[in-house]
Amino acid sequence: MTSITKNDTMTKLSLKQEVTGTRAGYVIRFTCPSCLNDNSIINKTPKDYYRETRDATCHQCKKRSTVLTPGKYEKKGYFSV
Repeated sequence: MTSITKNDTMTKLSLKQEVTGTRAGYVIRFTCPSCLNDNSIINKTPKDYYRETRDATCHQCKKRSTVLTPGKYEKKGYFSV
């Protein structure tokens, strides 16, 4: 009987590149960092509109990336004047 180790069963995690998106109504546009192709994500529900990050796939090169929602990921706080 062979033993199964952790390395045999777990797949290697890949880190996705983070991209800042541009909001235009219910559409978020982003540029793929690999092939510089313009892509868009359409929000279908109000719950999707308020999400901070999204996983997206480029339509041309099929690379996956994380799209940050504009204005949602910034830390809010007081700034020194």
